[in-house]
Amino acid sequence: MVYTAVERVSATRRRPGRPARLMAAEVRGLLDLAGPIIVSQLGHVGMNTADTVMVGPLGATSLAAAGLGSAMHWLGTIVCVGILLGASPLMAQAFGARDTARCRSVLAQTLWLAVFLAVPVTFVSFAGEAIALIIGQDAQVSALTGDYLAALAPGILPYFLFTALRAYLEAMGHVKAPMIITFIALGLNILFNAVLIYGVEGVIPAMGVVGSGYATSIARWSMVVAVLVFFAARKDIWFHHGDRLRPETSLLRRILRLGGPVGGQFGLEMGLFSFAAIMMGWLGPLELAAHQVTINIASTTFMVALGVSLAGSIRIGHHIGARRPQRMRRAALATYGLAVGFMGICALLFITAPGTLISLYTRDPEIVDLGARLLLVAAAFQMFDGGQVAGVSVLRGAAETRSSAIIAGVGYWAFGVPIGYILAFRFALGPVGVWLGLTAGLFIVALLLALRARHVLWRLPFSQLHAGGSG
Repeated sequence: MVYTAVERVSATRRRPGRPARLMAAEVRGLLDLAGPIIVSQLGHVGMNTADTVMVGPLGATSLAAAGLGSAMHWLGTIVCVGILLGASPLMAQAFGARDTARCRSVLAQTLWLAVFLAVPVTFVSFAGEAIALIIGQDAQVSALTGDYLAALAPGILPYFLFTALRAYLEAMGHVKAPMIITFIALGLNILFNAVLIYGVEGVIPAMGVVGSGYATSIARWSMVVAVLVFFAARKDIWFHHGDRLRPETSLLRRILRLGGPVGGQFGLEMGLFSFAAIMMGWLGPLELAAHQVTINIASTTFMVALGVSLAGSIRIGHHIGARRPQRMRRAALATYGLAVGFMGICALLFITAPGTLISLYTRDPEIVDLGARLLLVAAAFQMFDGGQVAGVSVLRGAAETRSSAIIAGVGYWAFGVPIGYILAFRFALGPVGVWLGLTAGLFIVALLLALRARHVLWRLPFSQLHAGGSG
């Protein structure tokens, strides 16, 4: 690196401990942004948690249907969410460069993309039973799964629209509004769950697990309405006269070029967990029910690591847009430290109180016993899960997305799935074997992403870190 005379003099005058103070300042900035994002992420997973807890008393078959349906629903949904998040580094870097008009242009195209993507996902949601039967699931579970997915279908479009609008707000630092809106929707989801799952005598018939699907769809529509009300009150950050709102092919292609690999990476990761649910279904409804409860607990803790990592991605985008390479690297280190550190604390909790955590969802002794054993395995992959989401996010902040998808394909599907299948069915480890496969896949992906992040953020010339990606 070449220093100017002023920089050399400044470097000699640095007081001891200055790097630590700079890192502490970056951590504070990251936490200020991450706090509302974390709460918002917990609100999103809270809807699935509420569904699981409130469906739990209906028995293993209903719980298995909710688990399988959720896995199938999120497999398609998360791919599209990842594609939409391809707009995030474009928005964050434009905002860091103080180009708010560019932010609005990217938002307009992302909203169009949300509409286009919602069509096929909604269509596939109505084929849930047939798909469940094709992949070898129990007939009764498959029928309930199909009805549950059909109930989720009306909520797909609003969820995609809200994802685009939320990414826009968070890229500009407006993180509290999505958080508040998400928790309003969570409250509505719980309310409608109580009404639709169990019914109101003489007024509304009990719909069981299907009712939780309709409750989620209603909650998602409320989120879109609420965020539009927020924009109506804040016209300074909404579309202005003269903004181009029609589809722009070149900008759509750019979002897809960045978002396609993100969606692929999300899909490969979600596919790993969805296939784990399928393998649990092969083992039986009890195993699938225990898996659903355990994965929900692990997903809840993951939302904190994800929220920190999303904030890190935004901070890195801002620093790149403002041409601050050292602050960009500090943001990456802070993201890793907070995400992995928190997941390490959660691992200790899983080890010390597995049965207590599972019993929060169900009193079925067989599910509690099996779920507690699975949660012990989940403790092993907590830090790996934190490492992989931190790696994906810091790379995404630098508009580097293709390598994450390739790494996910290798780690999850060349190692995670085969190892899980062999341990579960060839070595007769059953559900524990499936979860050991998940752990192996997450470890490999976390390691490779860390190496890639080091190369991109520390080895490549800073001038290459732009919204076009580093290759």
